[in-house]
Amino acid sequence: MISIFLFILYLELFQSKNLIFPFKKITIEYFNKTKTISDFIYFNLYTNITMGTPKKTVAHFITMNSNTFYFYEFKLHFRGLKEYDDIQNKIENSLGLYYLTKDSSSFNEINNYYGIYSDLFYLYDLNQKEKKCNLNFNINPSNKFSKLYGSINLYFQEDPYDEFNKYFFQTLKNNSVIDNCYFTLIYDEYDLSNNYNYFNDDYNNILGNLIIGEYPHEFSPDKYKENDQIKINGQFVLNINKIKLLNYSEIDINVGIKFISDFIKGSSNFKNEIDKLFFNDLFEKKLCKGENIDEHIFITHDLIYSCENNKEIQEKIKSFPTLYFEMKTYNITFLFNYKELFKLHNNRFYFLVMFKNNSLTWDIGEIFFRKYLTSFHYDSKLISFYRTQIDEINKKTDIPDPEYNSEQNTNNNDSTNNNNNYTIKIIICVVGCVVLIAAIITIIILVIKLKKNRKKRADELKDDDYEYIPEEKIIN
Repeated sequence: MISIFLFILYLELFQSKNLIFPFKKITIEYFNKTKTISDFIYFNLYTNITMGTPKKTVAHFITMNSNTFYFYEFKLHFRGLKEYDDIQNKIENSLGLYYLTKDSSSFNEINNYYGIYSDLFYLYDLNQKEKKCNLNFNINPSNKFSKLYGSINLYFQEDPYDEFNKYFFQTLKNNSVIDNCYFTLIYDEYDLSNNYNYFNDDYNNILGNLIIGEYPHEFSPDKYKENDQIKINGQFVLNINKIKLLNYSEIDINVGIKFISDFIKGSSNFKNEIDKLFFNDLFEKKLCKGENIDEHIFITHDLIYSCENNKEIQEKIKSFPTLYFEMKTYNITFLFNYKELFKLHNNRFYFLVMFKNNSLTWDIGEIFFRKYLTSFHYDSKLISFYRTQIDEINKKTDIPDPEYNSEQNTNNNDSTNNNNNYTIKIIICVVGCVVLIAAIITIIILVIKLKKNRKKRADELKDDDYEYIPEEKIIN
């Protein structure tokens, strides 16, 4: 009996403190079988959570704004178009994922003046163990009896002394559902195959999972290690020391990371560079084009590049250089090769870097989260990665540029030639020295022999008997 009690106590004390929220994508083109490219510029993500009595599945939108944990009316766009409003109403009625406070007997009014209410929630961890808890949230009192949808705000903006605004992470923590405010977006295994399929048209599929409460090395210790973790200060922003493409670079750039777009947003300077390097010639040939595409959520548009799907383009894009984001402070690099930057949609190749007029800022979209496992700490505003995961994925996807290889080969050839020339010079010097020394020795020997011969001759003259008879004078 005691052992059973201890086992139950162990389970209670050491149970996993994580939650899993599978999420899907939803946009104003929900009913369209074939989506336009606008559908992938910015989109909405939501997860279904069971709540209330009787139980009801309710959509909760995953956001990156400064909002609280609150319930509001269905909203997929902010364009103010009646056409969009009509489509939005049809989508809402089709999904039926709304929350009605009057239908739940467990709904509780805590402070109507400040819009604070509560209800039962049924949450699940990675082991699919149910966690039943009563959570507080906000509703605008005027909307209390409307069809409502929840929000999970991942942006780090919270006042710990605010008694009236309720925040999702703090609410979970106060109810001991989680111990720590970590969260990670987990997608399917990154596709390393050489294909250009990327855009997901089927919104019935689970796009990924939001894991809250633990770091990856805690909920998946077989794949990730704590001592391999790199922690970086940031609030959905990375301070990149250098953005590099061949000889072009931008220094000390703050790059936003957003999971609600399939595109990277590049600077106007980068646009000008790749126009000269790659696109201008294709624009002239009418093989590629740039279009100002309207967004679905906000009243704005973006410049998107696309190219025909033919053999010439398929070969041409192979020459597009790899784009590097270097964080020298932490000795890590994020990179995207041509296979990742060009993707097929509706039989056209789309370049996954979009541009806004005269913008010098950068954002990295969902492709970043798919490739590099990224976690966040809501309270401390830290972003974390795993060095081994970065190194391994980079090793598999880094495609060195042909120009770089040629330069390296040239340098290697020059180095080889220099080494050969240096060796030849050494040989010549050695041979020259040997010849010179031999010549000197030969000269010395000859001089010594000559001196010996002279001395010998002098001695011979000294030893001969000569009689000296002076010449007589002739006197006339």
